[in-house]
Amino acid sequence: MSLYRFLLTSLVVLLLASCGGASTKPVEAPTVNQATPSRPPVIDTKKDYIKIAEETFAQTGSLSQRNEWLIKAAEALQQQGECNKSLKFLQVLLPELTEQRQINTARLIYSECLVTLGTPEALDLAKQSLSDIKLITGYEHRVYALQATLFSQQQAWLKASQALLRSDMPEPAKSQQIWRWLQNLELSELRRAQSTHGQLQSWLQLSIILHLNGLKPQQLIEQVANWQSTHSQHALASNLPPEITRALTQQALPAANIAVLLPLSGRLASQGLALKEGILAAYLANLAKTASQDTTMATNNREPAYNLYTNNQNTQSIADTRYRKLRFFDSALKTPEQLNALVADYDFVLGPLLKESITALSTLLPEDKVMLALNRTDSDLVNPTTNIFNPGLNREHYFFALAPEDEAEQLASYIKQQGYRHPIIFTADNSVTSRMTDAFVARWKSGGEILKQPDIAVFSDSKDMRQQAESLLDVAQSKARIRQMENVADVEVFSVERNRQDVDVIVLFANPEQTELLNPIIEASLSPFAAKPLAVFASSRSYSMELSKNSLRDLRNLTFSDMPWMLPGHPWSNLANQTNELWPQRQDSLLRLFAMGFDAYELIDNLRQLKGLPQLSKQGLTGKLNVADNGVLHRHLPLAKIIQDRVTVLAVD
Repeated sequence: MSLYRFLLTSLVVLLLASCGGASTKPVEAPTVNQATPSRPPVIDTKKDYIKIAEETFAQTGSLSQRNEWLIKAAEALQQQGECNKSLKFLQVLLPELTEQRQINTARLIYSECLVTLGTPEALDLAKQSLSDIKLITGYEHRVYALQATLFSQQQAWLKASQALLRSDMPEPAKSQQIWRWLQNLELSELRRAQSTHGQLQSWLQLSIILHLNGLKPQQLIEQVANWQSTHSQHALASNLPPEITRALTQQALPAANIAVLLPLSGRLASQGLALKEGILAAYLANLAKTASQDTTMATNNREPAYNLYTNNQNTQSIADTRYRKLRFFDSALKTPEQLNALVADYDFVLGPLLKESITALSTLLPEDKVMLALNRTDSDLVNPTTNIFNPGLNREHYFFALAPEDEAEQLASYIKQQGYRHPIIFTADNSVTSRMTDAFVARWKSGGEILKQPDIAVFSDSKDMRQQAESLLDVAQSKARIRQMENVADVEVFSVERNRQDVDVIVLFANPEQTELLNPIIEASLSPFAAKPLAVFASSRSYSMELSKNSLRDLRNLTFSDMPWMLPGHPWSNLANQTNELWPQRQDSLLRLFAMGFDAYELIDNLRQLKGLPQLSKQGLTGKLNVADNGVLHRHLPLAKIIQDRVTVLAVD
């Protein structure tokens, strides 16, 4: 490098160092220690390193020594929170470096600063830069820590944990962070990882124990104690994750006397009755199960095991939950004050159904009364309502709804995981599908990956539906080009329209009748010359058990989500047969509410555990259910595909 270029580089650095501007603040991300003894000490200011570099070059003429000090100048900017300046400087300096060690060090600083910026574009550049870095003696731990952060941004939890394990992050912080990352994995993923990630075996075993026994207090106590004994030297053995510590000492939820608030008359009577029948079905099923267990105990000359916990003070509450008192109240036309008076002598409230009743009743109920509302309000999505381990301090309220937004978010996550990148959304013109579209787009754009904004077509009728499909898929433009060629050639042109080739997936938010019309329109709009057919996804709103075989054929190749209760092959065939005998003409919407009522009662015993252990879920008729910190229940639904005229449930982790 010439003296002129060196002076130019130094001048750029001096300008960067002297120019104003706010320090770069890192985005909130999992904290990973990237400190290492190899970092240079900060002298006074970044300008000092520039001065030393100039003097060194003037005295020795050594480019290598000079570059060492320039790299330290870039790192000084990084350490002082001025990553934007450091990045600009490194962009000038990196092309001038020739020694591999210095190139690696500069790229490491460059990558760390990009991660600090935290934008999707910066993270993508950091990933590319880091891939070119070879491990440097004295810097290995920083590289591993950076890899861990990048993998976590990509939600590659196993890779992130493996990289962090090799870093120099101190214990127990390292083990606790690995634990938190692994809690994002499903049980099946944890089990597979046992054979591929041996160094994470201890964390994986404890995670599997929690998944298998988290809703079984006594078994959890025993299994965690066994794990601690086997892994006595592990950092988590003496510093158990806080959610496990709380679960081991958790009190049983008071639910011996349950008041159920439902609209059993008026315009919502059919919905209220469907929920009531589901609740009663679950209540009677549990009653029969308890009686069977007691008969078995008596046959074996054993007392019923009322106390399932090691804590003796739980004995009474556990005994009470075996034979609960359940009373239904008609909430129609009653004020929140009247509802509050009705439930005064009960310790658990199931319901109400209407959002306005939930909002008002939530503020009136005594702080020690637990409520599982059968809907959710907008405020429930953002405001935690309780401290579940000190129920007297805050209200312990839970919210269960068959929210269409949950389905839309799940579809967006699944489609991204499958590698699709260019979706088109066809949505009916109503408030529910509009909310679903917003939820899908928000989830699609979340995360560190840069993805194209989905194209959206809102239709109001069948004519509009066809026009929107042809327009968004560019079929209309293809037809126009064909007509133009016919006019120019003045002869008939034998042709086939071509659709857009950048679109790889279509999402439908519509009812069964609309989907039955829309799916063939989309199929007819696709070119036979395409390399592979477009995937088409929909929600449960597009499916009905009442569809005929002919209707199903119109929906062939459609993949959709729905609750297990509505799909073939579920494990509740006896219950389904009974409901079909009692209500042979029941509509799909009421069947779904029956399932919701059944699950609501089944969840009562596990609400606290599910809220305290967000990595756990409980399988129900309506899906896999988990509870967020704010008490809102979320459902994870299975996927099914219509093949010819049959519905086939897909095996998806």
